[in-house]
Amino acid sequence: MTRRALLLAAAGGPTRGTVAFHYAAVFDNRAVAWYTRFEVLVLGAILAADQTRRLRAAGPSRLIAYEWSSGFYAGDPVSSPLDWQEQVRAKRWGLNAEPVTGGAAEGGRGAIWYDYSNPELCRERARYLATRINAAGYDGIFLDTLGFEQLPPPMRQAYAQRYPSSDYNKGQAQFLADLRRMLPGKIVFLNQGYRQASLFLPYADFDLTESYMTAVDNKGGTRFRTWHDPKLPWEAVKTPLEQLILPAARRYPGVRFVHLNYAAGPPAVVQQAAWYSYACAKLFQHEAYLVAPGAAPLEESDCYFHPLGKPLEPVYREGGGRVTRRFEGGTVGIEGLRGFLTP
Repeated sequence: MTRRALLLAAAGGPTRGTVAFHYAAVFDNRAVAWYTRFEVLVLGAILAADQTRRLRAAGPSRLIAYEWSSGFYAGDPVSSPLDWQEQVRAKRWGLNAEPVTGGAAEGGRGAIWYDYSNPELCRERARYLATRINAAGYDGIFLDTLGFEQLPPPMRQAYAQRYPSSDYNKGQAQFLADLRRMLPGKIVFLNQGYRQASLFLPYADFDLTESYMTAVDNKGGTRFRTWHDPKLPWEAVKTPLEQLILPAARRYPGVRFVHLNYAAGPPAVVQQAAWYSYACAKLFQHEAYLVAPGAAPLEESDCYFHPLGKPLEPVYREGGGRVTRRFEGGTVGIEGLRGFLTP
């Protein structure tokens, strides 16, 4: 019996995954079939109406639209609708009038960066986004690159000169509060809200980490983080999770943490990365998803569909070269750079 057959038999049949990410503008039949197996699907934007209908018809996934939190690329309607860009320029809601690159901007692209200490911007941007989400019939919004550290140095300097006694992150928290109020019953999904947990996480349903288990290296392969490295603890899995993520998770138990990881290379390596990322996340009772840039079909893995149920142990156990944690539906763990799940 295959691993998939064994696990599904033990679980009493197939189940749904929790969260998946796919930023393509068009979903082919295979993509529709795969991504609608997840309860929550984060999309790269609000899709064209025909694509949204396809996803809705295929399954009950809650559709979440990506939004860049820090700013937009001038003249690029994908990064932000042009009518909104015109409004930002007319109202002077940006920290800059001409595009500036750096920080969270994509490879050298110049951006207009939001002035979150402007309460009118916070209120009106929240209203604008809530209107778009509701009009599209989407179930929530994913906000990428929150925080002052995402700004390029010239924009940090511009902010400090304009507001010598203000806090950018507190201003962005006000924007999240406005957005939360205007999207009742919808999902607010943050990226790295844990870095400013007291400011951002009160308004979140989900929070994301990236590349804490695996990543694409500079040679186009996959880099695996070991579980623990005494010499380089912050380059491993254990220390960042325990010292950065867990304090925020304990303080805000209503926020679900998702670990997004990346892999490239042969299918076997991508599958290894998916299982490893999944197992590392489950050791902390979190969620995970593995993206294979440019090779989305390689993301398809059985690891996401086993109902583990409640943990039977308060924390993971280490010993014998393994790290494990027992759940109602089986034992999850890692051994070396491989993840496993046994009934």
